[in-house]
Amino acid sequence: MPETTERPVSSRTAYSARPTLRVDGQALPALDDLVRTFSVTEAEGGMSSLSLGMGNWGMVDGTLGLVFDAGGPIKLGARVQLYAGETSGPTEIFDGQIHAIEASGSVGAPPGLLVLAEDKLYAARMKRRSRSYEDMSVEDLVRAIAGDHGLSVDASGLPGGTRLWVQLDESDLSFLRRVLGRSDCELQVIGSTLQVRSTADMDRGTLDLTLYSQLQEVRVIADLSKQVTEVSTRGFDPANGSPFDKTSTGAQPGPGSGRTGASLLDEIGLQRKEHLGALPCRNESEAQALADAAFDQRARQFVRLHGRTEGNAGLRVGTRVNLHGVGRRFDNRYAVIEARHRFDPTSGYVTEFVAQSAFLADH
Repeated sequence: MPETTERPVSSRTAYSARPTLRVDGQALPALDDLVRTFSVTEAEGGMSSLSLGMGNWGMVDGTLGLVFDAGGPIKLGARVQLYAGETSGPTEIFDGQIHAIEASGSVGAPPGLLVLAEDKLYAARMKRRSRSYEDMSVEDLVRAIAGDHGLSVDASGLPGGTRLWVQLDESDLSFLRRVLGRSDCELQVIGSTLQVRSTADMDRGTLDLTLYSQLQEVRVIADLSKQVTEVSTRGFDPANGSPFDKTSTGAQPGPGSGRTGASLLDEIGLQRKEHLGALPCRNESEAQALADAAFDQRARQFVRLHGRTEGNAGLRVGTRVNLHGVGRRFDNRYAVIEARHRFDPTSGYVTEFVAQSAFLADH
């Protein structure tokens, strides 16, 4: 097995990774003991979700019965925070609001509850409307929508300039994703803060993972089928009365090193160009930003990794992963774009993730 540079998930040789929870800010040891399963899922574009399965039968004030019934802390709209990892120093991996509760039971099995929750972008997902934002920058737009939902903003790397933005029968979340996608920017909620970064700059720490050590399973594929050598766009600038044409061969490829999909297409003699005919732009700078974003979004999908590790609360969307032990072709640096934290009695706490890179280390 290759020498590993992994950091241990706990300082202890043997440790407990059972989840702990808070409901409306209150610790509930009885709830911790009754948790059977959980799954926390997050992806690019924001919105984390929680599925929490628990037993619902035990002693309540000296009487055997339903532990969490009507009038108790588990209720629609309650805030739920889930912590995972070493129980002596757990890490919060979810903070959101309960939107669904399901009760279950069958002969021979105790009653159970399934709780579903979404993070603080839930309100933005539910709010659909049509309105316009005049003479606003992207950052001003983000702050306006975030403020509508009680979120503060931590933003950097957003494009400058102002324009008219039109939201037409879209949810606030969908509208934000569309606007930020044009500039190749990414959003995530951390606590009560909406964090916005250019996708290439979204960095929530770095982990080293080695196959057959903490990395229990991995699949990595390098695929040229969606790669291009150039992206172009054109339009007409009404301010100076002239047409324009812009092209891009990449601006922010993200983490990793080696050969890109575009360079390999060049090497094997395949010139593959894409034209953005359906995306309007007003001037040359906006056209260049659109072309760069479209090229980079394709480029970063060149090498894609699906992995499973022992439960690691540090594996989040935006985490950088240094991969070891898969061979010179794929041992590289990747950006995590999806993460799922799961717990059940059979597997314990595990983390599944998807990561990508624009580079093939050695083809």
